[in-house]
Amino acid sequence: MDIARGAVWAVWVGAGLVAAVVVAVMSCMPVALAAPSPSVQSFSMAHFGFTLDLYTALVSASGKEENVLFSSVGLAAVLSPLLGSDDRVISQQIRQVLRYSNMSIACVEKGHTDMLNHFENVYYDGVLQLGYTVFLPPSAHATSALYPEGTVQLVDFLDNATAVTQRVNEWVSGVTEGRVGPVGSVVEAGQTAGQEEGLAVVALAFSGRWLHGFQPELTFDKGLFYTTPQERFEIPMMVGRLELPLGSYPPLEVRVLELPLAARRASMFILLPDHPERGLEPLEHNMTQNNMKALFSSLKDERVNLRLPRFRVALTQPLKAALTSLGLTHVLPQPLHDIHHRLLVEVTEGGENNTHAQDSRAEQVGTFGDKYFEVDHPFVFFVWDYRASSVLVMARIVSPEPILVN
Repeated sequence: MDIARGAVWAVWVGAGLVAAVVVAVMSCMPVALAAPSPSVQSFSMAHFGFTLDLYTALVSASGKEENVLFSSVGLAAVLSPLLGSDDRVISQQIRQVLRYSNMSIACVEKGHTDMLNHFENVYYDGVLQLGYTVFLPPSAHATSALYPEGTVQLVDFLDNATAVTQRVNEWVSGVTEGRVGPVGSVVEAGQTAGQEEGLAVVALAFSGRWLHGFQPELTFDKGLFYTTPQERFEIPMMVGRLELPLGSYPPLEVRVLELPLAARRASMFILLPDHPERGLEPLEHNMTQNNMKALFSSLKDERVNLRLPRFRVALTQPLKAALTSLGLTHVLPQPLHDIHHRLLVEVTEGGENNTHAQDSRAEQVGTFGDKYFEVDHPFVFFVWDYRASSVLVMARIVSPEPILVN
């Protein structure tokens, strides 16, 4: 993938779950606007609710100065097949955590299948690779039967950490066409104590472009990003003057801006706190589906002067503790050591139409009546695919790493 095309890269790594994700800078949209039928709406709302729940759990487990990044589509792809488990505890817990409790199994299966099938659309030809596999010990026959043919690989975990890790890395590299490098060690030494653990891997690769890109020559190399009102650092700031949907919702003390991708099939929504001194706390303490619906319902087209950092963010964090706090104490019949994911995100200028982004005049300053949206303090973004009605990526960016271009 050409980084100059404005891409998001992510790699999840885990002794219980590994996901390699490469996604273009897309975004999230209000679920209600992406639901053309009651069944689709129910599934989409459940998926969005799960995404918010997981975000809240990860934030609670992290520090105020830490970034958070995850893919709810990738995690749902691994967990959903386990709804068919004969183990009632596993099935009930997954229904609860994924917010499927009030939906029939048939509705869930159709919603999950339709969500993934949307990524087979011609729109994604040549830019998306999506797949997952599950590594299980030979004894896990019941779990193996829950997954579609070709998605399960039986491996001997005991005393074979290096070999299993190599096999996982080779699979990830193959699915993503080499875009994602080695994910590191994925099997802990604890498995050598005679207790085998399952391992799932999901890989999603996407390469896309902004609908209206940023002109690199207008990027201001010495922009400022305030991690706190007292602490700041230099970061390149991309500049654009665009007609974009902009909204706000006072109870959340936040504004939201939509940045569409090519053809508006997907978009990136940036949630920026109104008061840097209060940070993300008012938003994160009130991030309910109703409040998010009210926020997104406020969107309307405005002439916006935008400044957005050119940045990357990389992290490794566990998922098992967050999922456990949501009620998922059992994932597979055999024990689960932990769920970790390592992610790298990069956001750059490239787009489908670079001149229109500056209104063909390459202005760095606006005129009277323009709105201003300067992303110079911690923010949240969603990555949403409209037709799949799903969140591909959700992130909390507290400390972005500058991408410097020589």
